[in-house]
Amino acid sequence: MSQGLHVLWVNTVASCKGGCERYIADAAALMRERGVECSLLYDVDQPADTAFLQGFDGAFPRVDVARQLPQIDPDLIYVHRVADERTVSEFVGTRAPVIRFFHDHKLFCLREHKYTTLKRRTCVRTTGLNCYSCLGFIGRSDSGKGFSLQGLGSLERDQQANRGLDGFVVGSRYMADHLGRHGFDRRKTHVIPLFARAAPPHSPAAREQDLLLFVGQLIRGKGLDLLLEALPHTRRTLRLTVVGEGKQEHVYRRQAGALGIEHRVDFVGKLLPSEVADLYRRARCLVVPSRTPETFSLVGVEAMSAGTPVVAADVGAIGEWLEDGVTGLTFPSGDVPALVRAIDRMVDWPGGAELMGWAAARMVHEHFRPDRHIDALLALFTSLANTQVAA
Repeated sequence: MSQGLHVLWVNTVASCKGGCERYIADAAALMRERGVECSLLYDVDQPADTAFLQGFDGAFPRVDVARQLPQIDPDLIYVHRVADERTVSEFVGTRAPVIRFFHDHKLFCLREHKYTTLKRRTCVRTTGLNCYSCLGFIGRSDSGKGFSLQGLGSLERDQQANRGLDGFVVGSRYMADHLGRHGFDRRKTHVIPLFARAAPPHSPAAREQDLLLFVGQLIRGKGLDLLLEALPHTRRTLRLTVVGEGKQEHVYRRQAGALGIEHRVDFVGKLLPSEVADLYRRARCLVVPSRTPETFSLVGVEAMSAGTPVVAADVGAIGEWLEDGVTGLTFPSGDVPALVRAIDRMVDWPGGAELMGWAAARMVHEHFRPDRHIDALLALFTSLANTQVAA
């Protein structure tokens, strides 16, 4: 079915910057195993990692799309993150159908992160005048010094341009509904849940009952400040390993010091996948304390694949892979006392935590395997490519 298919992946950066790029690298590799030719188009002014580029049959900096596309000659264009939404219009009307995977809320929130400015509460509303009441129109300038003002007009124009694409891929029912409420055609929206990567070979690791794990960008939307605030109030003295990088790291380090827990919090930065997998196997649980409504939260499913239960804020798509009391525990976003209670329950009941871990690993095996995702994606790609040829 996929033999002879040529897919052009479009993304701003060509390196493993975050979850979006990890997905691109993993999914492209799996497609190439199925005989799909995969090319990459990335922004010319962005750094490119040689190892990332080598995962594609061809990789090209985006210079002049009108001239480059006929030379690349893809059967289908698969768009991911773009720095400038006007980029999308460059692909509309070309020979190949254009599909976009929505990884985040950039197109649906002036601040991108979908939580309110002042009270830092999760936002589930559509873009509109309410964005002004939450001060979402005020953002940081590109230099990081001072502020810039953003209007709804450009955001609405960007949404309209994207509505004209041939298809939309999302990882969750939550995100499909969010697109639908913003006027995107539900008939063109395809929910294809993400997958946990196969764990590298390893020796068994003993669970460390006092070890909590956080994996993600160090930005306010991920809620690490809430987890740090909770840590001094747990019944047992617990340790926390923080994996990731981000512009708020200095803020979180100061917070840990102010709370007197800096000796219990280990900021380890960005790690190799094998190193993160080892931490998944060792930690009592992964904590996902997000304010931002997660469009999927791949780290949760990856932890579950290692038999590690998850404590997570019940926002966005979390409930589509975490069954409260079965594969982990949920708590209301922003509710620190509830987060403390969930952590205490997980740590004080090791037998129950182990049962949740086993159930979590089974759920991933049944529902979030790589082959399930690639099968669904290739079926969609082949259908659209064949429709285009027939037309």
